Amino acid sequence: MDKSENRREQYRYVRHDKLFVQALASNKKVDVTNVTVFCYSCDASVNGLRVELGVALAINSLVDLWVAFEGVEGKFYLRGHVCWCYEADDTMNLYQTGIELEDAYATDYGVWVELLESFSS
Repeated sequence: MDKSENRREQYRYVRHDKLFVQALASNKKVDVTNVTVFCYSCDASVNGLRVELGVALAINSLVDLWVAFEGVEGKFYLRGHVCWCYEADDTMNLYQTGIELEDAYATDYGVWVELLESFSS
């Protein structure tokens, strides 16, 4: 994917929220799985997040996320898959990663959507 390409249809909100990412499954033999990584979001939309973390995740990896959305009490539990991942230009050993969120059972996806849609009204 071209780094400048924006494929999201929803508005991206610039964020710097703390979150944990856990890679659950990957389609590659060598990958980070069953490891929880602390990181920060760069931006968020109804259907996705861009995060910056210290490990590269394989495309299509299934991930669980616990997002501490600044200004909102508690954490959001979300699930998604990695759409793209590349080394950040301005830092060493950090990776920009795009995660497409899924409306998975027992997640906070519905509340997440309501929260982000409330910003545009």
